[in-house]
Amino acid sequence: MKPTFTTAAIMAIALTGCATRESGIRDPERFRAIAERTELTSARAHDEVAACFRDTAALLPMSDFIDTAPNVVTYRLRGFGYTFEEIDFAAAPGNGARITVLMAPGVNARWRHDFARDRLAPLDACVAPAADQPR
Repeated sequence: MKPTFTTAAIMAIALTGCATRESGIRDPERFRAIAERTELTSARAHDEVAACFRDTAALLPMSDFIDTAPNVVTYRLRGFGYTFEEIDFAAAPGNGARITVLMAPGVNARWRHDFARDRLAPLDACVAPAADQPR
């Protein structure tokens, strides 16, 4: 009877571990497929919004800005082989920018709070038109 109970307990623990959401995603393509996604738009040019964000956000070590496609700048926080957050700044048809915020689905409440304060709030300010531009 003991081996059966022990086996069942080990299986339950293993399944619980498998059911937890990942805080960082190892495969970049999988990250993009399962990340929580928020879309924003701006009247400002994509590179202007990206530069504003780079200058004003509290970025963590291992943060990087790369050109991922023509007219797309991507902020990426990837450390120790895991991606945690990304923001794509893409040129919108005509003028302006389309911004896509991606976050690993399993980051904890503290991470979300820090992200909202240190990166999302500055991003929101950067998305708004400059004071001399009409809305």
